[in-house]
Amino acid sequence: MYGSLFLTLGALHLVALASPGPDVALILRSCQHRPLAVGAALGISLAILLHAILSLTGISLLIASAPLLFVVVKLAGALYLGKMAWGALKSVRQNAPAEITASAAAEGDLLRGMRQGIATNLLNPKALLFFMGMLAAMVTPEVEMGTRLLLALELFALSLVWFLLLAWGLTTGRARRLITGAQRTVNLITGLLFGAVSLSILWSLLPLAP
Repeated sequence: MYGSLFLTLGALHLVALASPGPDVALILRSCQHRPLAVGAALGISLAILLHAILSLTGISLLIASAPLLFVVVKLAGALYLGKMAWGALKSVRQNAPAEITASAAAEGDLLRGMRQGIATNLLNPKALLFFMGMLAAMVTPEVEMGTRLLLALELFALSLVWFLLLAWGLTTGRARRLITGAQRTVNLITGLLFGAVSLSILWSLLPLAP
């Protein structure tokens, strides 16, 4: 009955996953340690699952409709992504792996990656608005809760497969050697990407911003 809904939503989500953004940048920054990259993939996917559930149950709409709460969410996301940008850009001058990989072994690569992945996606208000808009436009009120949960699981599964493949591919021996040789460029690109998203969120908080 809802076959076309699952297919359309899945296709749109795959297009969004393939687009450059903070999630892809995090995987790229984590690629010197496979467990770290795999953990980041798991964390991002879990955050996407939570975004989907919040949107499909209407909680995201409540957050976005509460001006003060949404400002807090935006500010937290901007500050966190700004911190990630600073760490990456600071590493450009040092010509060394970003700070996220420097102490990963001491704290546990997999768990550290999961924490970074969850925070990067969950604290990004643009992700909240994306899922809220996409799901609100496609999932009508007539769709029962069981189907909504299956849609959320579909988005989680697609995200997990995509980011695990990306993490695995970027942590092969050849890929690591190539990225290590261009570490300064990698740090610069990821830092600028995190910074651009952070600044765009801060801009949206200004009184004159649209």
